[in-house]
Amino acid sequence: MSHELLASTFDQWSRDGRAAGMELEHGDVGAQVIAKLGVRAGEQILDLGCGNGWATRKLAKLGPGVQALGIDVSPQMIAEAERLHSLTIRARYAVGSFERIDAPDAKFQRVFSMEALYYAVDLEAALREIARVLKPGGTADIVIDYYKDNAATACWASKTGVPMHYLSESEWSAAFARAGFAPVQTQRVIDSRGPGDASAFTPSRCYPDWATWKSVREAGSLWIRAHKPKPA
Repeated sequence: MSHELLASTFDQWSRDGRAAGMELEHGDVGAQVIAKLGVRAGEQILDLGCGNGWATRKLAKLGPGVQALGIDVSPQMIAEAERLHSLTIRARYAVGSFERIDAPDAKFQRVFSMEALYYAVDLEAALREIARVLKPGGTADIVIDYYKDNAATACWASKTGVPMHYLSESEWSAAFARAGFAPVQTQRVIDSRGPGDASAFTPSRCYPDWATWKSVREAGSLWIRAHKPKPA
């Protein structure tokens, strides 16, 4: 896996219009999690793997003075985020990787990521970097569908042609703990729309049939909430 491969892949996804589809597919779960974050006025939030910035913009609307920065390895995705940006909110976007975030130590109260962290080229380095940019007492809220306990997602890496980290719920918790986070909590979030109507289903690379789509939706998204401890 390389940053160049990721950038070229997601640049193409942006040109193909897939960024809007990601918001449609994951927007309900993303909105559920964002509503439960408890963001306070004036907080600064980092959105990792922001794509076209849909979640970044939601985060920036959570309270007075809230600022959100979305980063993505794809220049095309960032260009699309800029195009969709609203001047009424404090959001900005930048090209960057998970392993090298252009921000000082302890910059953010929160780090958020929706369906992206498993693309990290070096997962351990990415988790250390998340810990670095978080303030003591800050939280990382990571939401993913691609994990071992959601067995129907196992083929995603081969179908998309992009290497991805395939961990179980417990393995994700352990990875955050090794990076210094404590406590680390996990829960499943079920899309409130359910799987929908089978008659309206359209097959795709990752969802070749209705049974696969239904299984993924019923397993739910994995929400990892990891806390950066305050000094003793």
